[in-house]
Amino acid sequence: MRNQQFSVCVGRIVAMLLLTPGLPAQSADLEAGRKIFEEVCAACHGTTGRPDPSNPVVQALDPQPADLSDPLFNSREPTADWHIVVTHGGQALGLSAVMPGQQGALSAEDIQNVVAYAKTLAPGSDKYPPGELNFFLPVRTKKAFPEDEIVYKARITERDGDNVWRNVIEIEKRFGKRSMGVLEIIHEDDGTDSEITEVEAGAKTVLHWNLERRSILSGALIVAIPTDSDESEEIIPYLAYGKQLNDKAIFQSSARVIVPVDDTGDGEVELAGVVHYLWTDQRRAVYPALEVTATVPFDAEDEDTVQWTALPQVRIGLTKGGHVALNLGVEFPLSDQSYNTRYHLNLLWDFADGSFFKGW
Repeated sequence: MRNQQFSVCVGRIVAMLLLTPGLPAQSADLEAGRKIFEEVCAACHGTTGRPDPSNPVVQALDPQPADLSDPLFNSREPTADWHIVVTHGGQALGLSAVMPGQQGALSAEDIQNVVAYAKTLAPGSDKYPPGELNFFLPVRTKKAFPEDEIVYKARITERDGDNVWRNVIEIEKRFGKRSMGVLEIIHEDDGTDSEITEVEAGAKTVLHWNLERRSILSGALIVAIPTDSDESEEIIPYLAYGKQLNDKAIFQSSARVIVPVDDTGDGEVELAGVVHYLWTDQRRAVYPALEVTATVPFDAEDEDTVQWTALPQVRIGLTKGGHVALNLGVEFPLSDQSYNTRYHLNLLWDFADGSFFKGW
């Protein structure tokens, strides 16, 4: 009965979240933005958005100005970040201090117009998922956005007997317009054995996105290869969905199917969902979230077989731009499970946005 009531409650919450209206679209005057860009920005960024390497002004700059005509760079950079940089200068997000703020020279409307125009300078960038849909990384829910990241994941499982320490190094690298390769190396220490237990490799691709609705959907296929020859390889397809509900909340969910190659009947389905509360637009801040998971074995006979957990957590942006961040969470079983509590720590570095030590 407890599981049934909890399921109904979660279902109602998810339904409310999904029916929340999207963010309103903002219009901009592109012609006015073009004139401002040519007057203010072109000296460094070039009239087409690509800096001219023969320009003495550009040659004197270190680091070099960003190439706004590169569709990957242009698309993965959220418009809101460009507003901050144009308004307050590059150092506001831990970028180059050579990029000056224009708050004193341009009005808020001028900045909106010039940023909107700069976003048009990369032909084909609309074929890439936009950076506005690059939401926070949850602890267990899979993200939909393709990444260039390295993530260290640590988990301590409290149980009767020895606790289990699990460490994961995850490397994610983008390829093509909307895809990402992933490699995970998993190490476990149960108090008796300490060894690498599994390697996972696969790819993820974005199936659909809608910038106006702030939503994104991806599919992935992962192959898990155990280091112990007695264990079975696993095929793990999953879907991941994300949506910005409004100015204060992000919802993400994923559904994974874990299928052992040797005995498909021992597989399971893992459902997860999380909501992050966006109380500020600062990147170096603490963002609370609540995550819920449900694991359903293929051979589940009744609802008591479903394993539920609740995972309150916080994301802590460590750098000005938030490209290095820490996730801390505590996972509580809500059903009969083999452990008491799990403690999670994730440290992520989005290396596409610069070195690990930039912007602290």
